[in-house]
Amino acid sequence: MERTEAELIQAVLGGDASSFEPLVLKYSPRLFATARRYARREDEVQDVVQEIWLKAYEKLATFRGDAPFEHWLMRLAVRTCYDFLRSHQRSRET
Repeated sequence: MERTEAELIQAVLGGDASSFEPLVLKYSPRLFATARRYARREDEVQDVVQEIWLKAYEKLATFRGDAPFEHWLMRLAVRTCYDFLRSHQRSRET
């Protein structure tokens, strides 16, 4: 029996890091598609997506459950992409 996203999130927050993997498998294609709109090179896209997942894991406790997990994750993704653009712009100027 498959667990719901809420159950997976609760398991991760309870210390079961392996419960995060189904979320990664489910949402990675959408995150890659989003990151490709902000980064040009594939290695940059991979770095951005990895950063998104790292932030999502670290900030998972801030997910309140008022909206679907996907909305929370995509908002985090877009903010991370903007951070990437800002840092990329700064490095290009120097």
